Amino acid sequence: MANFEVERVAIEHVMQLEREAGRCPEDVHLRGVPYDIESPPRKIEVKAFSESARGKAIPLEHRQFEAAKEDPDNYYVYVVDNVAGTPTATAVRVLHGPSLRKLLDRCRPSTTYWPTFRTGEYDETEEGVD
Repeated sequence: MANFEVERVAIEHVMQLEREAGRCPEDVHLRGVPYDIESPPRKIEVKAFSESARGKAIPLEHRQFEAAKEDPDNYYVYVVDNVAGTPTATAVRVLHGPSLRKLLDRCRPSTTYWPTFRTGEYDETEEGVD
């Protein structure tokens, strides 16, 4: 399962859980906000893992980190495990309030650059190793 598919499945799963909890979720991950789902009053960032997230790093963009620090009562990180497995194996762990603050407090900043390998550049690049 490709990364974008893992994320899509995880977001759909969380949206369904939010509906079952009586909230009205809206997928906003393409709107430039620092979270994936608005489910008032929750602002939910979904972190999807094809397998277990146990012991794994949970990557947060700088703007997600800042949004969580600025609004700790309403910012949630939903960690969705085992998305690529059977649907019954998928599990969600919710980081919010003290558990999220504890995680954020031990973070150390790291700069990562994510250049886009545009299709034209990809097509012009030779395949193989010299």
